[in-house]
Amino acid sequence: MTEAPKGLSELLDIAQAAKFLQVSETSLRRWTNAGRLACLRVGGRRERRFRRKDLLAFLEQQPAGDAARVAHRQVGTTPRHATVGGIPVALGSHLAALYRDDEGRARQAARFLADAFRPGVVSFLVTGPAARAGIVAHLERDRPSLRSEIASGQLVLSEYAHSKEAQWEYFETAFIAAGRSGAQSFRVVGDVSGLAHQITPEEVVAYEIGYERSLARRFPVVTLCQYDLRRFSTPALVNALEGHPDDFRYPVEQLFD
Repeated sequence: MTEAPKGLSELLDIAQAAKFLQVSETSLRRWTNAGRLACLRVGGRRERRFRRKDLLAFLEQQPAGDAARVAHRQVGTTPRHATVGGIPVALGSHLAALYRDDEGRARQAARFLADAFRPGVVSFLVTGPAARAGIVAHLERDRPSLRSEIASGQLVLSEYAHSKEAQWEYFETAFIAAGRSGAQSFRVVGDVSGLAHQITPEEVVAYEIGYERSLARRFPVVTLCQYDLRRFSTPALVNALEGHPDDFRYPVEQLFD
């Protein structure tokens, strides 16, 4: 085996650097391309390599909001749990729930979001227009102030992007921006039917896996992915539940009763 040149073996590749900073490889590429983060280019393919001292210097230069996603894991500067239905749920939890009709979807989402309207929490509702209208109407029954909370950005309404990569990018950008504005944790509800209209069933599974690895476990967020029993096949629903292992820690019937 050829020994690496002196000093080169001490460099981190892009996957190792992303793990070190607890960010995505996409973010590292964007930051190096923009000149925000130093890197070396090695080999014929000009692959990126990173020095630990450069990564540490980059962290020190970031605003407190940008660093929150690392700090909350390392020194506990943000809450470790969210309250859902009166039950403490660990930040980083990624849950799935099934519904049979539009009313069930709205009731489920509203109960998941009900405890999130408090200082330091920003919530995201990602659905199609019809589903959003039902969920918002359900929330307004108990929260006459909901429209002002939407206007202030405490509840962010959006639709799914055209691809899984674009949706990952949306969440990462939104979480970082909210962190810069003082948010300490996040709550996400996504009606996956809205995503399934954009991509294939196989890509939905890949999207969930990618969200789990690059977002749910990196940021202080609790996520609920909703699946319509009328829309998804039995194999797709089995895949969905298997891709959300936190459901076994927090049974849905306990959270939404």
